[in-house]
Amino acid sequence: MYLIIGANGYLGSYLIKNILEKTEDKVLATARDMSSCEERDRVTWIKCEVTNDTDIKHLAEVTMQNPGLKVVYLAAYHKPDLVEKNPKTAWNINVTALSTIINSLEKIRCLFYASSDTVYGNSVNGYHFKEEDALNPENTYGRQKQTAEAIVTGYGYHVVRYPFLIGASLLGKKRHFYDEIAENLRAGKKFEMFEDSYRSSLDFNTAAGLLIEVMETYREDYPSILNISGDEDLSKYDVGIRVAKRENCRTELIRPIKMESNAGIFTAPRAVSTLMDNHKVKEILNLTEIRMRL
Repeated sequence: MYLIIGANGYLGSYLIKNILEKTEDKVLATARDMSSCEERDRVTWIKCEVTNDTDIKHLAEVTMQNPGLKVVYLAAYHKPDLVEKNPKTAWNINVTALSTIINSLEKIRCLFYASSDTVYGNSVNGYHFKEEDALNPENTYGRQKQTAEAIVTGYGYHVVRYPFLIGASLLGKKRHFYDEIAENLRAGKKFEMFEDSYRSSLDFNTAAGLLIEVMETYREDYPSILNISGDEDLSKYDVGIRVAKRENCRTELIRPIKMESNAGIFTAPRAVSTLMDNHKVKEILNLTEIRMRL
């Protein structure tokens, strides 16, 4: 059985999809706001505000009643600009609550914490960061992720570092960046995307599926940190072209812009490019390539 903490986001919805498709397991899924949680066979939703002591206590009781759970921890205060604006609120969710919850869980089989390539900082001369490389995050969000990783690995659990992820939302009215791009293109509107900022990007479904495969084959000697990322170095512009092709829209509507033109778009500093080495997860899953399926 799986427990997904913070399951009602984009990645969480794809993780549930892959668990139901690839395994026979049931899913316990937590959410702060239950209004958007879809009831379905093999999925049980549990209300859990990660900063609420009563909810944490209930979650701990659930893990005791279901020994051997495979846990994915997704709950977080996202978006670098919001974290920069509200660092204390973000710290309470991203660090304090994480530590409290991890310390309350017992009798679980394994736990994987979803982190981000933001912990690495800038790639220089196309360098692909390995899991053991020194970390140099550019903003408060990345530094909080770095602290959270230390808590998770210090407890003996595992961290998955993801790149930029994209895909159509499975959450009904809650749209993702993909849906915004597609909506504009279908309306014949131009959409600007950076051509000089690169990531080892993946689609949500592939990213979720790979993590579930890792957890299905789990051994205690697995690396404490794993990069789950694509082989290709893709700019946001490259990704936009793929979205256009997938949606059968005109690719010329995707207009390239440069990071130096981002004045007013972001408030928190960001790495220009962050590339990731994915050889460890390939070895675990016996894969020769990992590519974005867009």
